[in-house]
Amino acid sequence: MTPSTEHAFDVLFIGSGQAAWNAALPLTQAGKKVAIVERHKIAGVCTSYGCNPKIILDSPIKTIEDAQLYGGKGLESSFSLDWSKLMEHKNSILDPLPDFLGKMLSDAGVEIVHGEAKFEDARTVIVNGERYTAEKFVIAAGQRPMLPEIPGSELLKTSDDFLYLPKLPKRIVLIGAGYVAMEIASIASKAGSEVEVVQNSDHVLSGFHQPYAEALIEKMKGDGVVFHFEDKAVRLEQQGEEFVLFTEKGLSLKTDLVINATGRIPNTDGIGLEAAGVEYTEKGIVVDEYLRTSQPHIYASGDVLDKKQPRLTPTSVFEAKYLGALLSGMSDAPINYPPIATIAFTLPRIAQIGVSPEEAKQSEGYKVKPVELGKQWDFAGRGDTDAHMTLVFDGKGLLVGASAYSREALDVINALTPVITLKLTAEQADRLVYAFPSFESTIAGLLRQGQTE
Repeated sequence: MTPSTEHAFDVLFIGSGQAAWNAALPLTQAGKKVAIVERHKIAGVCTSYGCNPKIILDSPIKTIEDAQLYGGKGLESSFSLDWSKLMEHKNSILDPLPDFLGKMLSDAGVEIVHGEAKFEDARTVIVNGERYTAEKFVIAAGQRPMLPEIPGSELLKTSDDFLYLPKLPKRIVLIGAGYVAMEIASIASKAGSEVEVVQNSDHVLSGFHQPYAEALIEKMKGDGVVFHFEDKAVRLEQQGEEFVLFTEKGLSLKTDLVINATGRIPNTDGIGLEAAGVEYTEKGIVVDEYLRTSQPHIYASGDVLDKKQPRLTPTSVFEAKYLGALLSGMSDAPINYPPIATIAFTLPRIAQIGVSPEEAKQSEGYKVKPVELGKQWDFAGRGDTDAHMTLVFDGKGLLVGASAYSREALDVINALTPVITLKLTAEQADRLVYAFPSFESTIAGLLRQGQTE
């Protein structure tokens, strides 16, 4: 098809997720003519296939676990989880969001273009047979699940599919043991599925504090999850109404569903990066400290980047807000990433921020302090007796890292995030008077541990 009509903008975004619309909105409000090109649902993976659906499905599972911790302590409970009704509830909350956010952006002046965007050259993209030009482009195309090259791979499902299952299968096999796989395993096993995990290494949750990951494995085994370590999926077959996954070690795992969770790959193919002269690697698009690509008028943001920072929604939001300020002329500074908190929504949770205990032990000048949270009265009172935390202090006694293993790890790490980011001392933390009882009220005392040998 020969492109016909041409549309001109100040800034054009390829993708509409958190890495895009959080920049598009302020740019429009600053008077820029802005367009977003989206081939799927407005607002991207997090809204429809990531954080939002996951946490809705996880919440009742955590409620069940929390209640069970009081067994024999005054609360005897029995729960019946109806997966289909839970899924209907999730859909009723999330299905309207893409249209809601699309309308919000349109009402603000952002032009929404539905279709596949492909660079014709460094100054033009083609969408639905029409040319779109812009002074600046922002590639925020995100990532997609990676599928292994094995016979029968077309039979595999992904986390996207799991989050929309109308009925929960009796048996599920997961390939991979990163945070997506472990979160699905936690939810599915507690919801009543028989879960098996095939992992090519001898550990789970690479990048997280491994003693906590090992504790999680043992806890999940107690919930009935079966792990097959140092093994690989080599073939998947459908036999009647069930599937059989064959592994390198000779296992034949019969199941109702096989979910591939071996990782995600950047959406760098099919958008004409070669024609635009944009450099990229298998890890994503290469950018400088201003998020500029090899073409100075083309920027990139979010999970599509080749970067060392965690590919998480908060990171994408931070990058988008940075670009909003940069491209509107409100800032000319390079991007300066703060410490980024991350969490695996397993049961218990594992969360962390800043310098990890592993990194601290490999470098000089750090002190690593373990904290047995489960022995504190508040955690013990909730039955969270396995809760643990590891703090990392620098040579000045400032808290620079924290890892937590607890059902309340999200709140623990979020409470420590401003302490680490703002480099608060114990004396400064003492100026913050929190509601009590709370973990926050213990922070000043924890920081003083960095001042002692």
